[in-house]
This record gives sequence, C-alpha cells and structure tokens, in this order.
Amino acid sequence: MNSTRVIAAFLLIGLLGPVLGESTWAQGFTESWYMSRGRSNMKIGNYKAAIEAFEKVLEINPDNKEAMRSLGLAYEGQGLKDKAIDQFDRYLEKHPDDAEIAFKQAESLEWSRYAYRQNDVLKYYRMGLSKKDDVRMRLKYAKFLAQNKEGSQEAITQFERVLRKEPHNPEAHKGLARAYAWLGYHDRALHHTNLSARYSRKQTDDLITLRRDLKRGREPKVEGELPFFIQPQKPFDLKGLRLGAKGKYDLTAFSTSTIEVGYEGYWNTLEDTSGGYFSLGTQYRINPTSRVDGLLEHHSFAKTGGEVVFNISYTSERGGYSIRPGFKRELRYDSFMALAGSTASGTLLGLARSNLFYTQLTFGLGSYQLDITPFLGWVSAESLSPNEQLGIDLKTEVSLRRDERRNLSAEYLLHMIHYGADHSGFQPSAVEPLPGGYFSPRIFINQIPRLSLTFTPQPEKEFRFAGGPAIQYVDEAAKNGSFRIGADIHVAYTAQLPERLLLKLMGDLTQISNVYTRFQMNFLLVYTF
Repeated sequence: MNSTRVIAAFLLIGLLGPVLGESTWAQGFTESWYMSRGRSNMKIGNYKAAIEAFEKVLEINPDNKEAMRSLGLAYEGQGLKDKAIDQFDRYLEKHPDDAEIAFKQAESLEWSRYAYRQNDVLKYYRMGLSKKDDVRMRLKYAKFLAQNKEGSQEAITQFERVLRKEPHNPEAHKGLARAYAWLGYHDRALHHTNLSARYSRKQTDDLITLRRDLKRGREPKVEGELPFFIQPQKPFDLKGLRLGAKGKYDLTAFSTSTIEVGYEGYWNTLEDTSGGYFSLGTQYRINPTSRVDGLLEHHSFAKTGGEVVFNISYTSERGGYSIRPGFKRELRYDSFMALAGSTASGTLLGLARSNLFYTQLTFGLGSYQLDITPFLGWVSAESLSPNEQLGIDLKTEVSLRRDERRNLSAEYLLHMIHYGADHSGFQPSAVEPLPGGYFSPRIFINQIPRLSLTFTPQPEKEFRFAGGPAIQYVDEAAKNGSFRIGADIHVAYTAQLPERLLLKLMGDLTQISNVYTRFQMNFLLVYTF
C-alpha cells in the first residue's frame, strides 16, 4: 500500500513539476510526507522511525517548528535524554513562547547529572512562567531557588505567589519556611512550618525536623526562684525575700509571653510587710529586626494596699547597632520606707517610684561592645512633689581572651545621675533632705572598672565572675562633693541537671558610697519542656 502511494506521488511530481517549479514543490511535498510519517509513528510509539522522519524534515526545512519540537519528544521517548535536551535547547532558542517545553526542559535539567546547568534551569522556568502562570511549575521553580541562600529572597516571592492562589498548599508553606530560615527570619519560618503541618495530611520527617530545629531555644519553660537580699546600714536598712514561679510560652511564632506569681516580704528593725505579686510580660516581634516588649507587675505589699509598675519598649536592630526607646515605672529598693512606705513617724512617708523615659543604644564591633542608656524622668513619693531625675548608664566590654572553655573580658561601667532635690530624709521635714527615703544626691557618679571571667569546665556547667572597685563621686546639697571607694561583685554558677532541669545560683555585692551595702542571692531552677 505504501509503495503504491510513493509511486503515485512521484508520477504526480513528474506531471506537475514543470508547471509548479519542480524543486520547490518536491521539497514541500517530501517535507509534508515525512511529517505525516513522523506523526503516525509517534502515535504508535515507534520513536526510532519517528526520529528518522523528523530528522529528514529538518534536513529539508531546519525552521520547521513542529518537527523541531517533535524530534525532541521522539528522542525523549527513545530514551536519548542528552539528544532530547540538546534538541529542546535549539527549539526554545527560536521558539521561547512554548511554556510546556520550557517547563519540561527545566525539570530535565534539575537532574544531578546536569548540575553544571543550574542557571539554565532557572532560565527555562522563567521562560515558561512568563507565558503560562502554572501553579505547579511555579512551586517547583520556587523550591529550586530555595536550595541555596542566594536564591531564597526570590524563592519567597514565588512561594507567596503560589499561596495567593492556593492558601492551604502545605508544600508552599514548607518551602517558605525553609527560605525564611536561610535568611535568619526564624519567626516567619516557624509560622509557615506550623501552617504546613496544619494543612498536611501527614507530616513528613523533614517537616518534623525543621519544626524541631526552629523551636530549639523557644521551648516552653517553668522556673522557680528564691531571691533574697540584706542591706544592713541604718537608716537605709532593708531585708527582703521572694518566692515565685514563672512560666514562659510562645503564644504564636511572633510572640512570647511570661507570667509570674509569688509571695514577697520586706522588713527592717522597726517595720515589716508582705504580700503577693503578679507579673505579665509579652514580646511581639514585628520582623526580624524590630520588636515590642511589655511588662506589667502588681505588688500588694505596699502600705497603700497595691502598687503597679511596668516597662514598655520598642527595639530596632540595624547592622552593628540597635536602639531601644522605652518608658518604665519601677520600685525603689533604697530603704524600707522608699520601697513599702513607712508610718513610724505617724505619717505615711516614702513609697518612692522612678518614672523614666530612656533610650538604650547598643553598638558591636568585633570583640568590642558598647551600651549607652540616657534617661530622663522623675521620682514620685508620698507627700512630696515629683523629683526630677536624669542621667546616663554606660557599659563597655572588650574580650581579652576567648577559647572553648574560657572567656576573659575587661569591662567598664558608668552610672551618672542628677536629682533636682535631696529626698533621702526619713523624718517629716520642709527642708532638705526631704522625707522620701531614697538616695538622691545632686550628682552621683559611679565608675566600675572590672574583669569578667566565664569558665566552662564541662558542657553542662558554667562559672562566671565579674568584679572590681567602684570609684564614686557624691555631691549632696548639704555637704561638699567627695570621692568614695565602693565595690561591685557578681558571681554565678549554672548547671544542666538531668530531666531538662537547669540550676542557676547567683550572688551580688553592691556598695553605694557610705550609704548602704547590699548582699543578694538568687536560686533559680528551670524546667524546659
């Protein structure tokens, strides 16, 4: 049958050739005949014969679009992968509008044997997506981008485009989580990991591993604490003890909350008070470089029956520095009268509270770190007008020696403060010192040069010591300015116990001029879930 058609075709060429132009007409007829043969063989899966037919067509007409495309498919059907890829390269160079072949070429080049052609994978995915918005292909393109940190930002854009069409796509959420993790955006990464787990029918091992890695260091915690301090010098004598429990939990991937409850008691040789306390804290991370922190506390030990203090701040990190403006109202522990209020004179005095606007600036450069915190505000106290308060805190730290077990640093601390009036009196008075019960000289400068050593003899144990002299200048309204020598010592021991328990013991010695010396200890036991 086929031979009869061929003979008939050549007879027809012989009869019509002189009329139509023998060469052009014959080539066109032959091209058409081989195209028909190639199509027929593709339908029945005879790829070898199809290859021969399409190669003949391209010998006649190298620009035949269908033949170029079909030859690549025939090579692929025959298992000639390299030839198929070469053919599709030639085809797409001339016909970049074929999204289907562009996607096919991109998927083929993802094979490990073509690792040297990674840029072409991206090129062909982009080529296909520019002509056809295919969600499945966009997801594959995004996954390919997310394989390395350099492509993570573009991968995020592509995953988000997928999610605009398919909000519950678990693979897109997982891909976004990986891309954000590459870039250090751990909150966003954990958020999308949680969404992927929610929308997945079955959680895969890699998703479980990713969630576990992202939650490391953010596990829920419960801790018990027992701090106490002794401040024996009269009239600033004060002793205190607190017993409390604190819980910490991430409500969302972007927020962490703490809640603390407990009992506290304070006393001196003449008076005492006690009561419960409640504390609620939260941190909301707006993005990887910005966050808001808030802390609200209620104490019932005060002579007025209850006292609320708080601290709210906003932190922005930029490269090698951060800025943290905020406002806080805090207790004053200078004396029993300043802290709890006193009625020993027959009149309620004290209850001093600092109310401060502040901005903490932190700079880091290699082994050097600098913290500067200027503040401005007032101190309120019972029966007294607000007392203006302004000053600055500064801390510098330089690492002198660091290895796997030791870190030795030199530190310098500066505390400089000015008060509008002296409210350090303990008896009703209309002249300075006024009856506030808190240390409030006109000028107080405290400089502490000290050494800090952190020693880790074993991975689960750590000792820390920091200490040095306190060189202080005091200028009081009723006295001439003078220099004093005080001290500042901090020690801490941390041990990781079995069953997710952490034990921490801390001790501090603080000497403020000739006014008071405070010894403080804190026992802390933390359980991590």
